[in-house]
Amino acid sequence: MESSVSSICDTEIPLQQRKIDAFAASFSKFLQSIHSTANQTAQLQGQLEEAKGKLREAEDDLVKAIAVKTRKEAKRMALSDAIASAKARVEGLKVSIQQQQTKKKDFAEFLAQQSLALAASEGRSNESIEQDETQEAISWYNRVLGFHVEGGHGVKFTFKNINVNNPNEEYSFTIRHENNTYTLLSCEPSLGNTEQLVHELNKTNGLFKFVRVMRKKFQEAVTQEILFQTTVEHEESVLMSTSAPVLSMSSARSDTTAEGNDDRVEPVKSNTHIKKHIQRRVKSGILSPGSASSVRQSPRLKAMK
Repeated sequence: MESSVSSICDTEIPLQQRKIDAFAASFSKFLQSIHSTANQTAQLQGQLEEAKGKLREAEDDLVKAIAVKTRKEAKRMALSDAIASAKARVEGLKVSIQQQQTKKKDFAEFLAQQSLALAASEGRSNESIEQDETQEAISWYNRVLGFHVEGGHGVKFTFKNINVNNPNEEYSFTIRHENNTYTLLSCEPSLGNTEQLVHELNKTNGLFKFVRVMRKKFQEAVTQEILFQTTVEHEESVLMSTSAPVLSMSSARSDTTAEGNDDRVEPVKSNTHIKKHIQRRVKSGILSPGSASSVRQSPRLKAMK
């Protein structure tokens, strides 16, 4: 029994010893693998911590990015609202501008109508004023200068109040304007140097000046005619005064012979001849250039003055 037990023990003990050694070896391997796994786990945990740190940093960056995005989105929303509000204001301003333009157009049309009405009214007023002034001027010329104008084949200008001895005596001339040229058709009474005046009129187109000059010419002609008549009358009075003694002497000798009668008539004939000669001399002096000055410088005329 004992030997069997011991033999069993001897066989079992090495077997168990081998099992224990195998187990120890496997356990050692297991411990090594656990150690290596622990090392790997530690490394992985370090990596995990690093990853967690990076993750936290990423999360922080994400939070920051989200915050930036949120702010940008808020800004975008605010900008969108501002743009929408600005668009609304622009649309409102467009509507207001259109309304203002419509009102402006209406006002412009109203002002244009009022301007046309005002211009028409001013034109009528000016025409009325001009007509009144023209009528007043014509009336003044007719009243003071005896001046009036008649139309026809030409334009006839008539003057009165030229001759102080006969204010109603008319002096006139007729002028025609055709093909940009003035032509003197008639002049009553006739005047000298009218061709030069018409030439100057065609050169300057100064019709009013021409009318004034013609009236002045009429006045000068009348003045010269009056001076001529005055001179003739003075010469006649001088002749009569010089022939008076002869006539008285001839009347005292009325009872003498026929020879004495012939001597009485001869001085009278000679005096008449002298009178006609003086009249021709005075008339030629008035009709010649510088006649007015020659008449004014006459000693007898000075004596009459």
